[in-house]
Amino acid sequence: MRFILVSAVASALVIGGGPLVMADELTNLGSDMKQDMGSMASEAKGDMASEHEQMKENFKAKKDQMKDEMKAKREQMKSEMKAKRDALKAERQEMKSTAKAKKGKAQRKAKEAVESTTSRPY
Repeated sequence: MRFILVSAVASALVIGGGPLVMADELTNLGSDMKQDMGSMASEAKGDMASEHEQMKENFKAKKDQMKDEMKAKREQMKSEMKAKRDALKAERQEMKSTAKAKKGKAQRKAKEAVESTTSRPY
């Protein structure tokens, strides 16, 4: 009886052990797949993060470039306006000196005219 019982238990273990081993292998396979998927996801996340950083740096570089261009343009416009303002000042000064010279000449002629009319004996 003992022999039958031992052989029955041994056969149950062999027959029942197969599905247990298969289940254990499937569990290991699932765990391995989960780890692989996790590592692939972390790689993809890392790639996306580095791509995002690169895009951020490119955007910052373009922004800085645009700021520099606007600053240069502002400086150019400022210098052009200063040149125009200086040219107008010079022109105004020249007009003032010309007007002063004409006024002086007219006063001299008027004075000479007055002197010539008063200096004649009647």
